Amino acid sequence: MELFGLLPVYKPRGPTSTEVMNTIKKHFSVNRIGHTGTLDPFAEGLLVFLIGKATRLSEYYQKLPKEYITTGLLGTITDTYDITGKPLTPPKENIEISKDRLLEVLETFKGKILQTPPPFSAKKIKGKRAYKLARQGKKVSLKPVEVSIYELELLEFNPPYFTLRTVVSGGTYIRSLIHDIGQKLGVGATTYSLKRTKIGSLSLEEAFPLEELLNKPPTELENILLPPDKGLDYMPEVELSLQDLSLVKNGRKIPLREDIEGELFRLKFKGNLVALARKDKNLLKPEKVFISPIGN
Repeated sequence: MELFGLLPVYKPRGPTSTEVMNTIKKHFSVNRIGHTGTLDPFAEGLLVFLIGKATRLSEYYQKLPKEYITTGLLGTITDTYDITGKPLTPPKENIEISKDRLLEVLETFKGKILQTPPPFSAKKIKGKRAYKLARQGKKVSLKPVEVSIYELELLEFNPPYFTLRTVVSGGTYIRSLIHDIGQKLGVGATTYSLKRTKIGSLSLEEAFPLEELLNKPPTELENILLPPDKGLDYMPEVELSLQDLSLVKNGRKIPLREDIEGELFRLKFKGNLVALARKDKNLLKPEKVFISPIGN
C-alpha cells in the first residue's frame, strides 16, 4: 500500500533542499516524494515533504504564507544577496542608521510590493535557471513580481546587524527583501542568516530534525507521517456519506448540504482525506481525487 502523508523536516544549514529530499527518499525507500518550496543551502528551518499521492497537493502548500526569522548585515552587498556570496563593494564601516530610520523604512515594505528575485535564484530565463547563468558570469535580468509582506517586525537592532520576523506570500525572496531594505537605507545590506519557522499553520516545532529522522528505521515512516492535509486547514472539511463517496470516486459532483463559506473543500470519509473539491454554486466538484474509481 502506497504511503499518503506529510513529513515536516528541520533542514540544517549546508545541504540543498533537493539533497535533503533525495536522502530521505533513499533512506526510507520512498517512490514518490515532493517538496512544497525550497530553502537556500545556507538557510535552515522548515521543509515540508509530501509522500505518495500527497505530492498532488504541492501547489496548494506552495501558495501558503511563510514565516521567517532573518538577520541582515548593513553595509555589505554581495552577488547572491547573502553572506555566502562575493562582495560587490567594499564593506561600509561606521554606519550611522538609527533604529527609528530603520523602522521607517520597514514600514514601506509592508503590504503588496514589487520585488525582483535575486540573480542567484531558481527562476528560469529562456529555460535556464538564473543561478546557473549567474555562476557562468552572465548578466541576469529578472522581471519584478508582486509579492505580499503581511508582517514585518524588527526583533533586534545591533548595528550593523538587524533581525526581523516576517510573514510573506509564497514566492517572496527574503534575500531580495534584505537587499532592498539596504538599498533604501542607502548603505546596502545582505542576508546574514535565514530560518523558516512556519508554512501556513505548520510550524518548525512539528518538524523532525534531519539527523534524528535518518536514525529511524525505514519501516517507521508510516507511523510518523502527518495527515496529507495537515497544513490545509484553511479549507473547510466535509464528511462524506457512503453515497457521496461513490460519486466522488468517479469525479462526480455532490451537493453541498450546508451553507459553508469557502472556495476549496477537503472531502473526507471516516476522517481520511478522499479528495479536494471546488464549490460550484450549491455543488462540490472534485478537483483532486486520491482514491481509485469504483471497479478499479
